[in-house]
Amino acid sequence: METLGIGIVGYGGFGPFLHNAWSQVGGVEVRAIADADPSRKSDSPARFTTEWAELVADPGVDIVSVVTPPATHAEIAIAALRAGKHVLVDKPLATTLEDARRVIEERDRCGKVAAVNFMLRFHPLVETLVAWGRSGLFGSLRHAAVENVAQDESLPPDHWFWDTAISGGILVEHAGHFTDLVDAVAGRHPATVLGAHGTRSERQEDQLLATALYHNGLIATHYHEFSRPRALETTSIHLVFQLAQVDLKGWIPLEGEIFAMVDEEGRKALQALPGWKTLEEAPVNPEGNGQVIRSAGNPFQVASIMRGTFALKDAKLDVYTACLQSMMADVAAAVRDPKHPVRVPLEDGFHALDTALRATEAARDARTD
Repeated sequence: METLGIGIVGYGGFGPFLHNAWSQVGGVEVRAIADADPSRKSDSPARFTTEWAELVADPGVDIVSVVTPPATHAEIAIAALRAGKHVLVDKPLATTLEDARRVIEERDRCGKVAAVNFMLRFHPLVETLVAWGRSGLFGSLRHAAVENVAQDESLPPDHWFWDTAISGGILVEHAGHFTDLVDAVAGRHPATVLGAHGTRSERQEDQLLATALYHNGLIATHYHEFSRPRALETTSIHLVFQLAQVDLKGWIPLEGEIFAMVDEEGRKALQALPGWKTLEEAPVNPEGNGQVIRSAGNPFQVASIMRGTFALKDAKLDVYTACLQSMMADVAAAVRDPKHPVRVPLEDGFHALDTALRATEAARDARTD
C-alpha cells in the first residue's frame, strides 16, 4: 500500500494535536507543515514552511489538512484542490455560503476527495444514535437541545475568535459539530432557523442561541456561550425520540442516561451500550403480553419501561484522538478507493454553516440593545 503524504496548514494549538493523530493512522505520513509563525516549527522531520502555498505545491503531499482560522479555510482548500490535492477541512467549511459553494464546485471540477472535520460523527455513541435515528428503533427524533457553556480563559478580547470577520462568530466557528450531529440523527436539515444573542462588549458576542425547525416536527435548540472558567465548562446533549429520552454529557460525550419504552429489540440495543447499567425496568403490562401505545400519534408495540446509564471506559483525550483517527482513515480510504464515499462530505459542512449563518443573522436582527 502506497503511503499517503499529509500536509498540515496551521500549526497553532490544534495543529500539533492533529499531527499526533495523523501520525498514528496506518498508511499515511505527515510530510509538511505550514504556519505563518516560524516559532511554531516543530522537531518533527516533516518539512516546515511559513508559506502555505509552498505546502500546497509540494509534490510529496497528497492530502492537505486545513486547520487555520475559519475565514481562510475556503481559499486554502480551493488552492489545494486546484493543485491536485485531496482535502480535509477543519470546521467550519467556510465563513460564507458563497465560499462554501466555491469549495464544493472546485471539488466537483477537480474530482478530488474532500471532507469536513466533524469528528463527532465518528464517536461510537453518536454512531449508535445516528443508527437509531435511521432505523426508527425508538421512533423519530422530536426534540434536541444542546447547551454548551465554554471557557474563555484562553480567549482574551483581542483573540481572533471574537473577530467575526475571521471566525464567523460562535455558531459558525464552534457549533457546527452539534448542528451536524442533530441533522445526522434526524436524517434531514432544518427548514427554518431563528436566533437570539447576548454581547459582553462591542467586540465580544459571547452568547448565541439557534432554534431550528424541521419539516417532520423536530425542534432543536443550540445554546453556546463562552464565558466561564475552564473548571466550570459544561456541555449537555438532550435528545427526545418518540420512545426514548437520551442525555449525553460532555462535548466529547463519555457517559449518559436513557429513559425509554422498549420492545425486545430495543431492550437489547440498550444493553449493548458501553458500560450499560440498568437502574430500573418494569413491564408495561403486568400480565407480560406487551402493549400497543401511541406517541406523537403513532402506534408502537412495547414490552417494558427501562432507565439506565452508560459510559465509555476510555479517557476523553483518547476518545477524541480515536474519533480523529477514524475520520482520517475514512478520508485515506476514499483517496485509495473511488468507490468509498467519505462519511462527512462537504455538503454536510455547507448545511451546518447555513444553519449557523441563518441563526446569527436572525439574532442580530432581533437585538435589543
